[in-house]
Amino acid sequence: MKKFLVAVLGVAILSGCAAPRYTAKPIETNTNDVEIVIIKDKETRDGFQETMETWLKANNYTYTVQPDGSKHDLNKLTLEYEGNWTWDLALYLKSADINAFQNGQRVGSVKFQVPYTANPSKFGNAANRISYMMSALFGQITADEATKKVNGSSD
Repeated sequence: MKKFLVAVLGVAILSGCAAPRYTAKPIETNTNDVEIVIIKDKETRDGFQETMETWLKANNYTYTVQPDGSKHDLNKLTLEYEGNWTWDLALYLKSADINAFQNGQRVGSVKFQVPYTANPSKFGNAANRISYMMSALFGQITADEATKKVNGSSD
């Protein structure tokens, strides 16, 4: 019985370590009344950018979208992103980054990562996961709160 309990506990610990995770450095500058530019990443699925735009609209931010490779306007808050999907019985968001730049400096960043694992929490709604990234980037939630949300529900 002890061996069984140790095995179950070991699997539970390893599953928790192998669950999807966010890390973030929120934007610390005032984002009210700031002009936002999204630089389109032509290699990332269109739904990623669409989710970012939906989040910005829902949070009353105005923004423009510029093509991949555009130069940054130093006076505007510029968002660059990259998302990678992979296949394991189903297509899922494997990793993603959003970086915020202003005045030539990185002012915020957020990363989402799913380790290679059999943990079923890797499958989830990519739009929700990207929305949590935006919330963490803009300081509405912490990276730990975002991580708990994706691992505590079917997101």
